[in-house]
Amino acid sequence: MLVPRTEHQGERPDWDCRVCGEPWPCAVAKVELAEQYGRFPHGLSVVVGSFLIEAIDDWAGRAGGRPPDLYERFLGWVEAPGLAA
Repeated sequence: MLVPRTEHQGERPDWDCRVCGEPWPCAVAKVELAEQYGRFPHGLSVVVGSFLIEAIDDWAGRAGGRPPDLYERFLGWVEAPGLAA
């Protein structure tokens, strides 16, 4: 498993931040991850995408209906390289 260089990390299986309790990636984690991968935006997509897969696995093992909009939560905030205005 990849580990971001931030104290604000997702706690499995709920994927809430270990520090602030917000849904992960929380606002602080997003800023810190964007800074860490600023020169490698494709790397940010890969890292956050790997967490998305883990979250899907965690939610798939639960009873209680469909998972939340995990794509938007994990990847929706990541700016696609080459598409910046």
